[in-house]
Amino acid sequence: MQRSTNAPEGKGQPAMIADLLRPEAYDHPADDLRLQETHSSWVVLAGPYAYKVKKPVDLGFLDFTTVELRRADCEEELRLNRRFSPDVYLGIAEVTRQRGRFRIGGASGSGEPAVWMRRLPEQGMLPEMLARDEVNTRLVRRIGRKLSAFHAGAATGAGVDEYGRPSAVAANWRENFDQMAPFVGRTVSQDLNAQIRVHVQDVLDARRQLLERRVTEARIRDGHGDLHAASVCIEDGQVRFFDSLQFAPSFRCADVAAEVAFLAMDLEHHGRADLAWEFVDAYVAASGDTELVMLLDFYECYRAYVRGKVRTLRLAQGGHAPAEEMRIISESRAYFDLAWVHAGGFAKPMLVMSMGLPASGKTTLARALASRLGLVHLSSDLARKTMAGVEPTRRVADAFGQGLYDRTMTQRTYASLRHQAARWLRRGRGVVLDATYGDPSERARVERLAERLGADLRVVLSQTDDATLRARLVRRATEQGVVSDARLELWPELRAAFTEPHEIAEVLSVNAARAPDETAEEAIALLRQSMRGE
Repeated sequence: MQRSTNAPEGKGQPAMIADLLRPEAYDHPADDLRLQETHSSWVVLAGPYAYKVKKPVDLGFLDFTTVELRRADCEEELRLNRRFSPDVYLGIAEVTRQRGRFRIGGASGSGEPAVWMRRLPEQGMLPEMLARDEVNTRLVRRIGRKLSAFHAGAATGAGVDEYGRPSAVAANWRENFDQMAPFVGRTVSQDLNAQIRVHVQDVLDARRQLLERRVTEARIRDGHGDLHAASVCIEDGQVRFFDSLQFAPSFRCADVAAEVAFLAMDLEHHGRADLAWEFVDAYVAASGDTELVMLLDFYECYRAYVRGKVRTLRLAQGGHAPAEEMRIISESRAYFDLAWVHAGGFAKPMLVMSMGLPASGKTTLARALASRLGLVHLSSDLARKTMAGVEPTRRVADAFGQGLYDRTMTQRTYASLRHQAARWLRRGRGVVLDATYGDPSERARVERLAERLGADLRVVLSQTDDATLRARLVRRATEQGVVSDARLELWPELRAAFTEPHEIAEVLSVNAARAPDETAEEAIALLRQSMRGE
Protein backbone atom coordinates (compact mmCIF):
# COMPACT_ATOMS: atom_id res chain seq x y z
CA MET A 1 0.00 0.00 0.00
CA GLN A 2 1.25 3.46 -0.88
CA ARG A 3 1.22 6.32 1.60
CA SER A 4 -0.23 9.57 0.32
CA THR A 5 0.41 13.02 1.64
CA ASN A 6 0.49 16.60 0.45
CA ALA A 7 2.60 17.75 3.37
CA PRO A 8 5.80 19.80 2.98
CA GLU A 9 9.24 18.43 3.66
CA GLY A 10 9.40 16.16 6.67
CA LYS A 11 11.77 13.77 8.36
CA GLY A 12 13.21 11.31 5.85
CA GLN A 13 11.94 13.35 2.90
CA PRO A 14 14.77 15.00 0.89
CA ALA A 15 14.78 18.61 -0.27
CA MET A 16 14.36 17.46 -3.87
CA ILE A 17 10.99 15.89 -3.13
CA ALA A 18 9.88 18.84 -1.01
CA ASP A 19 10.69 21.18 -3.91
CA LEU A 20 8.63 19.06 -6.30
CA LEU A 21 5.60 19.62 -4.08
CA ARG A 22 5.50 23.26 -5.27
CA PRO A 23 3.41 24.30 -8.30
CA GLU A 24 6.37 26.45 -9.43
CA ALA A 25 8.39 23.27 -10.05
CA TYR A 26 6.47 22.57 -13.27
CA ASP A 27 5.94 24.27 -16.62
CA HIS A 28 2.41 22.85 -16.76
CA PRO A 29 -0.46 23.57 -14.32
CA ALA A 30 0.22 21.54 -11.18
CA ASP A 31 -2.84 21.69 -8.97
CA ASP A 32 -3.72 18.96 -6.44
CA LEU A 33 -0.10 18.17 -5.62
CA ARG A 34 0.34 14.94 -3.69
CA LEU A 35 3.13 12.59 -2.70
CA GLN A 36 2.90 8.82 -2.65
CA GLU A 37 5.76 6.83 -1.12
CA THR A 38 6.76 3.20 -1.40
CA HIS A 39 9.80 1.32 -0.10
CA SER A 40 11.72 2.16 -3.30
CA SER A 41 10.30 5.37 -4.79
CA TRP A 42 8.52 8.68 -4.39
CA VAL A 43 5.66 9.44 -6.78
CA VAL A 44 4.67 13.11 -7.06
CA LEU A 45 1.20 13.68 -8.48
CA ALA A 46 1.11 17.11 -10.14
CA GLY A 47 -1.93 18.23 -12.11
CA PRO A 48 -2.47 15.90 -15.10
CA TYR A 49 0.83 14.06 -14.64
CA ALA A 50 2.77 11.86 -12.20
CA TYR A 51 6.54 11.74 -11.72
CA LYS A 52 8.18 8.68 -10.16
CA VAL A 53 11.60 9.24 -8.58
CA LYS A 54 13.61 6.24 -7.39
CA LYS A 55 15.01 6.26 -3.86
CA PRO A 56 18.82 5.86 -3.63
CA VAL A 57 18.53 2.61 -1.65
CA ASP A 58 19.95 -0.91 -1.75
CA LEU A 59 17.34 -3.34 -0.43
CA GLY A 60 19.15 -6.48 -1.49
CA PHE A 61 16.60 -7.39 -4.13
CA LEU A 62 17.10 -3.98 -5.80
CA ASP A 63 20.00 -1.52 -5.98
CA PHE A 64 19.29 2.14 -6.80
CA THR A 65 22.39 3.57 -5.15
CA THR A 66 23.73 5.38 -8.26
CA VAL A 67 22.02 7.69 -10.72
CA GLU A 68 23.06 5.34 -13.54
CA LEU A 69 21.26 2.43 -11.90
CA ARG A 70 18.19 4.57 -11.27
CA ARG A 71 18.12 5.77 -14.89
CA ALA A 72 18.43 2.25 -16.24
CA ASP A 73 15.56 1.21 -14.01
CA CYS A 74 13.41 4.11 -15.27
CA GLU A 75 14.05 3.06 -18.88
CA GLU A 76 13.15 -0.54 -18.08
CA GLU A 77 9.97 0.59 -16.31
CA LEU A 78 8.89 2.48 -19.44
CA ARG A 79 9.55 -0.50 -21.70
CA LEU A 80 7.66 -2.98 -19.57
CA ASN A 81 4.67 -0.84 -18.69
CA ARG A 82 4.07 0.24 -22.26
CA ARG A 83 3.00 -3.38 -22.83
CA PHE A 84 -0.11 -2.59 -20.76
CA SER A 85 -0.69 1.17 -20.99
CA PRO A 86 1.43 2.85 -23.68
CA ASP A 87 -0.61 6.07 -23.45
CA VAL A 88 0.08 6.35 -19.71
CA TYR A 89 3.90 5.99 -19.73
CA LEU A 90 5.10 9.11 -21.55
CA GLY A 91 8.87 9.17 -21.08
CA ILE A 92 11.67 10.13 -18.70
CA ALA A 93 11.72 13.63 -17.20
CA GLU A 94 14.72 15.26 -15.56
CA VAL A 95 14.73 16.70 -12.04
CA THR A 96 17.27 19.52 -12.11
CA ARG A 97 18.29 22.32 -9.76
CA GLN A 98 17.49 25.77 -11.15
CA ARG A 99 17.93 28.99 -9.18
CA GLY A 100 18.61 26.99 -6.05
CA ARG A 101 15.43 24.87 -6.20
CA PHE A 102 14.64 21.51 -7.77
CA ARG A 103 12.12 21.38 -10.59
CA ILE A 104 11.04 19.25 -13.54
CA GLY A 105 12.87 20.20 -16.72
CA GLY A 106 16.24 19.93 -18.41
CA ALA A 107 18.09 18.13 -21.18
CA SER A 108 18.05 14.35 -21.23
CA GLY A 109 20.61 12.95 -18.81
CA SER A 110 21.18 16.28 -17.07
CA GLY A 111 19.63 15.49 -13.70
CA GLU A 112 17.82 12.93 -11.60
CA PRO A 113 15.62 10.73 -13.84
CA ALA A 114 11.90 10.43 -13.15
CA VAL A 115 9.37 8.26 -14.94
CA TRP A 116 6.84 10.65 -16.49
CA MET A 117 3.29 9.34 -16.58
CA ARG A 118 -0.20 10.52 -17.30
CA ARG A 119 -2.08 10.71 -14.02
CA LEU A 120 -4.76 8.06 -13.71
CA PRO A 121 -8.07 8.89 -11.99
CA GLU A 122 -7.85 8.29 -8.26
CA GLN A 123 -11.51 7.27 -8.08
CA GLY A 124 -10.78 4.46 -10.55
CA MET A 125 -7.99 2.86 -8.53
CA LEU A 126 -9.05 -0.60 -7.45
CA PRO A 127 -8.28 -0.08 -3.72
CA GLU A 128 -10.43 3.08 -3.75
CA MET A 129 -13.24 1.22 -5.47
CA LEU A 130 -12.96 -1.63 -2.97
CA ALA A 131 -13.19 0.86 -0.10
CA ARG A 132 -16.37 2.29 -1.65
CA ASP A 133 -17.76 -1.25 -2.21
CA GLU A 134 -17.93 -0.62 -5.96
CA VAL A 135 -16.10 -3.78 -7.05
CA ASN A 136 -18.42 -6.59 -8.06
CA THR A 137 -18.22 -10.06 -9.54
CA ARG A 138 -18.60 -8.78 -13.08
CA LEU A 139 -15.59 -6.45 -12.76
CA VAL A 140 -13.20 -8.99 -11.23
CA ARG A 141 -14.18 -11.48 -13.92
CA ARG A 142 -13.25 -8.88 -16.56
CA ILE A 143 -9.90 -8.42 -14.82
CA GLY A 144 -9.35 -12.18 -14.86
CA ARG A 145 -10.06 -12.40 -18.58
CA LYS A 146 -7.81 -9.41 -19.35
CA LEU A 147 -4.93 -10.94 -17.42
CA SER A 148 -5.40 -14.25 -19.25
CA ALA A 149 -5.27 -12.43 -22.61
CA PHE A 150 -2.07 -10.63 -21.61
CA HIS A 151 -0.39 -13.83 -20.47
CA ALA A 152 -1.32 -15.56 -23.73
CA GLY A 153 0.86 -13.08 -25.64
CA ALA A 154 3.60 -12.51 -23.04
CA ALA A 155 7.13 -13.72 -23.67
CA THR A 156 8.04 -17.28 -22.70
CA GLY A 157 10.83 -19.72 -23.54
CA ALA A 158 14.56 -19.10 -23.22
CA GLY A 159 15.37 -16.20 -20.91
CA VAL A 160 12.04 -16.60 -19.12
CA ASP A 161 11.49 -20.29 -18.39
CA GLU A 162 14.44 -20.64 -16.05
CA TYR A 163 12.75 -18.36 -13.49
CA GLY A 164 9.86 -20.80 -13.08
CA ARG A 165 11.92 -23.91 -12.43
CA PRO A 166 11.76 -25.44 -8.93
CA SER A 167 15.37 -24.40 -8.23
CA ALA A 168 14.59 -20.76 -9.02
CA VAL A 169 11.40 -20.80 -6.95
CA ALA A 170 13.35 -22.31 -4.04
CA ALA A 171 16.06 -19.63 -4.43
CA ASN A 172 13.45 -16.86 -4.19
CA TRP A 173 12.12 -18.40 -1.00
CA ARG A 174 15.61 -18.70 0.49
CA GLU A 175 16.21 -15.04 -0.22
CA ASN A 176 12.94 -14.14 1.50
CA PHE A 177 13.81 -16.12 4.60
CA ASP A 178 17.36 -14.73 4.70
CA GLN A 179 16.15 -11.13 4.43
CA MET A 180 13.52 -11.66 7.12
CA ALA A 181 15.91 -13.38 9.56
CA PRO A 182 16.80 -10.17 11.49
CA PHE A 183 13.10 -9.36 11.98
CA VAL A 184 11.78 -12.74 13.13
CA GLY A 185 10.13 -12.12 16.48
CA ARG A 186 9.28 -8.54 15.54
CA THR A 187 6.93 -8.62 12.56
CA VAL A 188 6.61 -12.40 12.24
CA SER A 189 6.78 -14.84 15.13
CA GLN A 190 9.41 -17.57 15.31
CA ASP A 191 6.71 -20.25 15.37
CA LEU A 192 4.75 -18.89 12.40
CA ASN A 193 7.89 -18.36 10.32
CA ALA A 194 9.03 -21.91 11.04
CA GLN A 195 5.65 -23.33 9.99
CA ILE A 196 5.85 -21.47 6.69
CA ARG A 197 9.39 -22.71 6.04
CA VAL A 198 8.36 -26.33 6.59
CA HIS A 199 5.33 -25.93 4.34
CA VAL A 200 7.38 -24.38 1.53
CA GLN A 201 9.87 -27.24 1.53
CA ASP A 202 7.06 -29.81 1.64
CA VAL A 203 5.40 -28.28 -1.43
CA LEU A 204 8.68 -27.98 -3.34
CA ASP A 205 9.31 -31.66 -2.70
CA ALA A 206 5.78 -32.89 -3.42
CA ARG A 207 5.04 -30.65 -6.44
CA ARG A 208 8.40 -30.76 -8.18
CA GLN A 209 7.11 -32.69 -11.19
CA LEU A 210 4.14 -30.34 -11.56
CA LEU A 211 6.42 -27.29 -11.43
CA GLU A 212 8.69 -28.80 -14.08
CA ARG A 213 5.75 -29.76 -16.29
CA ARG A 214 4.40 -26.22 -16.21
CA VAL A 215 7.71 -25.02 -17.63
CA THR A 216 7.41 -27.40 -20.58
CA GLU A 217 3.78 -26.37 -21.08
CA ALA A 218 4.79 -22.69 -21.45
CA ARG A 219 3.10 -21.57 -18.23
CA ILE A 220 6.11 -19.42 -17.32
CA ARG A 221 5.64 -15.91 -18.70
CA ASP A 222 7.29 -12.48 -18.53
CA GLY A 223 4.37 -10.98 -16.64
CA HIS A 224 3.53 -7.92 -14.64
CA GLY A 225 5.34 -9.05 -11.51
CA ASP A 226 3.58 -6.74 -9.05
CA LEU A 227 -0.10 -7.16 -9.85
CA HIS A 228 -1.83 -6.23 -6.62
CA ALA A 229 -4.96 -4.07 -6.36
CA ALA A 230 -3.04 -0.77 -6.44
CA SER A 231 -1.68 -1.70 -9.89
CA VAL A 232 -5.17 -1.84 -11.41
CA CYS A 233 -7.23 1.17 -12.49
CA ILE A 234 -10.65 1.40 -14.12
CA GLU A 235 -10.61 4.39 -16.50
CA ASP A 236 -13.60 5.17 -18.71
CA GLY A 237 -14.82 1.63 -18.20
CA GLN A 238 -11.51 0.09 -19.30
CA VAL A 239 -9.34 -2.13 -17.11
CA ARG A 240 -5.77 -0.81 -16.99
CA PHE A 241 -2.72 -2.53 -15.52
CA PHE A 242 0.27 -0.34 -14.63
CA ASP A 243 3.34 -0.15 -12.37
CA SER A 244 4.94 -3.41 -13.47
CA LEU A 245 7.93 -4.72 -11.55
CA GLN A 246 11.01 -3.85 -13.57
CA PHE A 247 14.10 -4.19 -11.36
CA ALA A 248 14.41 -8.01 -11.31
CA PRO A 249 13.31 -10.47 -14.01
CA SER A 250 13.59 -13.23 -11.40
CA PHE A 251 10.51 -11.75 -9.70
CA ARG A 252 8.61 -10.71 -12.84
CA CYS A 253 9.13 -13.86 -14.91
CA ALA A 254 7.21 -16.60 -13.16
CA ASP A 255 4.49 -19.19 -13.38
CA VAL A 256 1.23 -17.46 -14.33
CA ALA A 257 -0.18 -19.07 -11.17
CA ALA A 258 2.09 -16.76 -9.16
CA GLU A 259 0.67 -13.69 -10.92
CA VAL A 260 -2.95 -14.79 -10.46
CA ALA A 261 -2.14 -15.56 -6.82
CA PHE A 262 -0.86 -12.02 -6.23
CA LEU A 263 -4.11 -10.25 -7.04
CA ALA A 264 -6.17 -13.01 -5.42
CA MET A 265 -4.13 -12.62 -2.23
CA ASP A 266 -4.50 -8.85 -2.29
CA LEU A 267 -8.26 -9.05 -2.75
CA GLU A 268 -8.29 -11.26 0.33
CA HIS A 269 -6.13 -8.70 2.13
CA HIS A 270 -8.81 -6.13 1.31
CA GLY A 271 -11.36 -8.42 2.96
CA ARG A 272 -12.88 -9.70 -0.28
CA ALA A 273 -12.02 -13.37 -0.51
CA ASP A 274 -15.30 -13.84 -2.36
CA LEU A 275 -14.08 -11.60 -5.18
CA ALA A 276 -10.67 -13.28 -5.14
CA TRP A 277 -12.20 -16.61 -6.08
CA GLU A 278 -14.46 -15.11 -8.73
CA PHE A 279 -11.32 -13.56 -10.28
CA VAL A 280 -9.49 -16.90 -10.18
CA ASP A 281 -12.45 -18.74 -11.70
CA ALA A 282 -12.62 -16.25 -14.58
CA TYR A 283 -8.89 -16.57 -15.29
CA VAL A 284 -9.03 -20.36 -15.28
CA ALA A 285 -12.08 -20.40 -17.56
CA ALA A 286 -10.45 -17.98 -20.04
CA SER A 287 -7.02 -19.64 -20.04
CA GLY A 288 -8.02 -23.27 -19.70
CA ASP A 289 -5.29 -23.60 -17.06
CA THR A 290 -7.13 -25.90 -14.66
CA GLU A 291 -3.92 -27.07 -12.96
CA LEU A 292 -3.26 -23.54 -11.75
CA VAL A 293 -5.46 -24.05 -8.69
CA MET A 294 -3.16 -26.83 -7.49
CA LEU A 295 -0.44 -24.23 -6.90
CA LEU A 296 -2.58 -21.29 -5.86
CA ASP A 297 -2.19 -21.64 -2.08
CA PHE A 298 1.57 -22.07 -2.47
CA TYR A 299 1.92 -18.90 -4.50
CA GLU A 300 -0.53 -16.92 -2.38
CA CYS A 301 1.65 -17.81 0.59
CA TYR A 302 4.67 -16.57 -1.37
CA ARG A 303 3.00 -13.30 -2.38
CA ALA A 304 1.73 -12.55 1.13
CA TYR A 305 5.15 -13.33 2.62
CA VAL A 306 6.87 -11.01 0.14
CA ARG A 307 4.41 -8.19 0.92
CA GLY A 308 5.05 -8.67 4.60
CA LYS A 309 8.79 -8.67 3.98
CA VAL A 310 8.70 -5.50 1.89
CA ARG A 311 6.75 -3.74 4.63
CA THR A 312 9.18 -5.02 7.25
CA LEU A 313 12.26 -3.83 5.37
CA ARG A 314 10.99 -0.26 5.64
CA LEU A 315 11.85 -0.51 9.34
CA ALA A 316 15.52 -0.83 8.37
CA GLN A 317 15.38 2.56 6.63
CA GLY A 318 14.88 4.23 10.02
CA GLY A 319 13.55 7.70 10.75
CA HIS A 320 10.04 6.55 11.60
CA ALA A 321 7.95 8.15 14.32
CA PRO A 322 6.69 5.61 16.89
CA ALA A 323 3.15 5.64 15.47
CA GLU A 324 4.46 5.08 11.94
CA GLU A 325 6.67 2.24 13.11
CA MET A 326 3.72 0.54 14.79
CA ARG A 327 1.67 0.95 11.62
CA ILE A 328 4.38 -0.76 9.55
CA ILE A 329 4.63 -3.60 12.07
CA SER A 330 0.86 -4.08 12.10
CA GLU A 331 0.65 -4.11 8.29
CA SER A 332 3.52 -6.61 8.10
CA ARG A 333 1.92 -8.94 10.62
CA ALA A 334 -1.36 -8.88 8.68
CA TYR A 335 0.40 -10.17 5.56
CA PHE A 336 2.31 -12.83 7.49
CA ASP A 337 -0.96 -14.04 9.00
CA LEU A 338 -2.31 -14.46 5.48
CA ALA A 339 0.87 -16.26 4.38
CA TRP A 340 0.44 -18.65 7.32
CA VAL A 341 -3.14 -19.43 6.31
CA HIS A 342 -2.05 -20.35 2.78
CA ALA A 343 0.76 -22.44 4.25
CA GLY A 344 -1.88 -24.78 5.66
CA GLY A 345 -2.47 -22.85 8.87
CA PHE A 346 -5.97 -24.30 9.09
CA ALA A 347 -6.22 -28.07 8.76
CA LYS A 348 -9.76 -27.75 7.40
CA PRO A 349 -12.07 -24.90 6.36
CA MET A 350 -12.60 -22.45 9.22
CA LEU A 351 -16.07 -21.17 10.16
CA VAL A 352 -15.79 -18.25 12.56
CA MET A 353 -18.87 -16.85 14.28
CA SER A 354 -18.05 -13.22 15.11
CA MET A 355 -20.83 -12.38 17.56
CA GLY A 356 -21.74 -9.76 20.13
CA LEU A 357 -24.08 -6.93 20.91
CA PRO A 358 -24.62 -4.17 18.32
CA ALA A 359 -21.69 -1.69 18.43
CA SER A 360 -19.57 -4.21 20.36
CA GLY A 361 -16.95 -4.25 17.58
CA LYS A 362 -17.92 -7.61 16.07
CA THR A 363 -18.16 -6.24 12.51
CA THR A 364 -14.81 -4.43 12.72
CA LEU A 365 -13.29 -7.65 14.04
CA ALA A 366 -14.97 -9.77 11.35
CA ARG A 367 -13.53 -7.52 8.65
CA ALA A 368 -10.06 -7.76 10.19
CA LEU A 369 -10.27 -11.56 10.42
CA ALA A 370 -11.44 -11.73 6.81
CA SER A 371 -8.48 -9.69 5.58
CA ARG A 372 -5.83 -11.35 7.77
CA LEU A 373 -7.05 -14.95 7.43
CA GLY A 374 -8.49 -14.95 3.90
CA LEU A 375 -12.03 -15.63 5.09
CA VAL A 376 -15.20 -14.82 3.17
CA HIS A 377 -16.99 -12.15 5.22
CA LEU A 378 -20.77 -12.63 5.47
CA SER A 379 -22.66 -9.83 7.22
CA SER A 380 -26.20 -10.07 8.56
CA ASP A 381 -26.68 -6.30 8.14
CA LEU A 382 -25.79 -6.52 4.46
CA ALA A 383 -27.75 -9.74 3.86
CA ARG A 384 -30.88 -8.27 5.46
CA LYS A 385 -30.88 -5.12 3.36
CA THR A 386 -29.96 -6.96 0.17
CA MET A 387 -32.96 -9.28 0.56
CA ALA A 388 -35.23 -6.29 1.25
CA GLY A 389 -33.94 -4.35 -1.76
CA VAL A 390 -32.65 -1.53 0.47
CA GLU A 391 -29.41 0.32 -0.20
CA PRO A 392 -26.90 -0.94 2.40
CA THR A 393 -26.10 2.49 3.86
CA ARG A 394 -29.68 3.76 3.86
CA ARG A 395 -30.84 4.20 7.46
CA VAL A 396 -34.00 2.30 8.41
CA ALA A 397 -35.85 3.65 11.47
CA ASP A 398 -38.10 0.68 12.20
CA ALA A 399 -38.99 0.04 15.82
CA PHE A 400 -37.40 -2.90 17.64
CA GLY A 401 -38.74 -6.19 16.25
CA GLN A 402 -40.78 -4.43 13.55
CA GLY A 403 -40.56 -4.01 9.77
CA LEU A 404 -37.14 -4.93 8.44
CA TYR A 405 -36.31 -6.32 11.88
CA ASP A 406 -39.36 -8.45 12.58
CA ARG A 407 -38.95 -12.09 13.54
CA THR A 408 -39.63 -13.49 10.07
CA MET A 409 -37.11 -11.20 8.35
CA THR A 410 -34.51 -11.96 11.00
CA GLN A 411 -34.96 -15.70 10.52
CA ARG A 412 -34.64 -15.28 6.74
CA THR A 413 -31.47 -13.22 7.25
CA TYR A 414 -29.77 -15.86 9.38
CA ALA A 415 -30.88 -18.60 6.97
CA SER A 416 -29.30 -16.62 4.12
CA LEU A 417 -26.00 -16.44 6.04
CA ARG A 418 -26.01 -20.22 6.53
CA HIS A 419 -26.82 -20.82 2.86
CA GLN A 420 -23.98 -18.56 1.69
CA ALA A 421 -21.57 -20.06 4.22
CA ALA A 422 -22.39 -23.57 3.04
CA ARG A 423 -21.65 -22.63 -0.56
CA TRP A 424 -18.18 -21.35 0.31
CA LEU A 425 -17.37 -24.13 2.78
CA ARG A 426 -18.19 -26.75 0.15
CA ARG A 427 -15.56 -25.09 -2.04
CA GLY A 428 -13.05 -25.41 0.78
CA ARG A 429 -13.07 -21.72 1.62
CA GLY A 430 -13.19 -20.36 5.17
CA VAL A 431 -15.98 -18.04 6.31
CA VAL A 432 -16.53 -15.47 9.06
CA LEU A 433 -20.17 -14.90 10.03
CA ASP A 434 -20.78 -11.35 11.25
CA ALA A 435 -24.02 -11.08 13.24
CA THR A 436 -25.30 -10.56 16.77
CA TYR A 437 -26.15 -14.26 17.24
CA GLY A 438 -27.91 -13.44 20.51
CA ASP A 439 -30.44 -16.26 19.98
CA PRO A 440 -29.17 -19.70 21.12
CA SER A 441 -31.29 -21.45 18.46
CA GLU A 442 -29.45 -19.58 15.69
CA ARG A 443 -26.11 -20.48 17.22
CA ALA A 444 -27.19 -24.14 17.33
CA ARG A 445 -28.06 -24.06 13.62
CA VAL A 446 -24.54 -22.82 12.81
CA GLU A 447 -23.04 -25.59 14.96
CA ARG A 448 -25.03 -28.19 13.01
CA LEU A 449 -23.93 -26.62 9.70
CA ALA A 450 -20.26 -26.86 10.71
CA GLU A 451 -20.66 -30.46 11.83
CA ARG A 452 -22.46 -31.46 8.61
CA LEU A 453 -19.81 -29.88 6.34
CA GLY A 454 -16.75 -30.79 8.40
CA ALA A 455 -15.84 -27.16 9.11
CA ASP A 456 -13.80 -26.06 12.11
CA LEU A 457 -16.20 -23.82 14.07
CA ARG A 458 -14.82 -21.11 16.33
CA VAL A 459 -17.01 -18.66 18.26
CA VAL A 460 -15.47 -15.24 18.92
CA LEU A 461 -17.38 -12.95 21.27
CA SER A 462 -16.62 -9.22 21.13
CA GLN A 463 -17.01 -7.69 24.57
CA THR A 464 -17.18 -3.98 25.32
CA ASP A 465 -18.37 -2.07 28.37
CA ASP A 466 -21.80 -0.46 28.20
CA ALA A 467 -20.44 3.10 28.22
CA THR A 468 -18.35 2.41 25.11
CA LEU A 469 -21.29 0.70 23.41
CA ARG A 470 -23.55 3.66 24.05
CA ALA A 471 -20.91 6.13 22.84
CA ARG A 472 -20.48 4.16 19.61
CA LEU A 473 -24.23 4.11 19.00
CA VAL A 474 -24.32 7.88 19.42
CA ARG A 475 -21.46 8.35 16.92
CA ARG A 476 -23.15 6.08 14.38
CA ALA A 477 -26.10 8.43 14.13
CA THR A 478 -23.96 10.93 12.20
CA GLU A 479 -21.40 8.65 10.53
CA GLN A 480 -21.53 8.02 6.79
CA GLY A 481 -21.41 4.58 5.19
CA VAL A 482 -22.79 2.68 8.19
CA VAL A 483 -24.88 -0.41 7.32
CA SER A 484 -26.16 -1.22 10.81
CA ASP A 485 -29.40 0.46 11.93
CA ALA A 486 -28.81 -0.06 15.67
CA ARG A 487 -29.30 3.21 17.55
CA LEU A 488 -29.21 4.41 21.13
CA GLU A 489 -32.97 4.54 21.71
CA LEU A 490 -33.17 0.80 20.96
CA TRP A 491 -30.43 -0.07 23.43
CA PRO A 492 -32.64 -1.46 26.28
CA GLU A 493 -34.42 -3.87 23.89
CA LEU A 494 -31.18 -4.85 22.13
CA ARG A 495 -29.50 -5.64 25.45
CA ALA A 496 -32.50 -7.60 26.77
CA ALA A 497 -32.77 -9.72 23.62
CA PHE A 498 -29.13 -10.86 23.77
CA THR A 499 -28.46 -14.21 25.44
CA GLU A 500 -24.85 -14.93 26.39
CA PRO A 501 -23.44 -18.07 24.69
CA HIS A 502 -23.11 -20.14 27.88
CA GLU A 503 -24.20 -23.31 26.07
CA ILE A 504 -21.09 -23.27 23.84
CA ALA A 505 -18.17 -25.21 25.31
CA GLU A 506 -15.44 -22.89 24.07
CA VAL A 507 -16.03 -19.19 23.44
CA LEU A 508 -13.09 -16.98 22.56
CA SER A 509 -13.79 -13.65 24.25
CA VAL A 510 -11.90 -10.56 23.10
CA ASN A 511 -11.75 -7.04 24.46
CA ALA A 512 -13.12 -4.97 21.56
CA ALA A 513 -12.89 -1.64 23.37
CA ARG A 514 -9.27 -1.28 22.24
CA ALA A 515 -7.75 -0.35 18.89
CA PRO A 516 -9.01 -2.67 16.10
CA ASP A 517 -5.51 -4.01 15.33
CA GLU A 518 -5.01 -5.02 18.96
CA THR A 519 -8.39 -6.75 19.08
CA ALA A 520 -7.66 -8.61 15.83
CA GLU A 521 -4.26 -9.80 17.04
CA GLU A 522 -5.79 -11.04 20.29
CA ALA A 523 -8.50 -12.91 18.39
CA ILE A 524 -6.02 -14.53 15.99
CA ALA A 525 -3.77 -15.56 18.88
CA LEU A 526 -6.78 -17.16 20.61
CA LEU A 527 -7.78 -18.96 17.39
CA ARG A 528 -4.29 -20.42 17.02
CA GLN A 529 -4.18 -21.39 20.68
CA SER A 530 -7.56 -23.14 20.46
CA MET A 531 -6.35 -25.09 17.43
CA ARG A 532 -3.22 -26.25 19.26
CA GLY A 533 -5.36 -27.35 22.19
CA GLU A 534 -7.36 -29.86 20.14
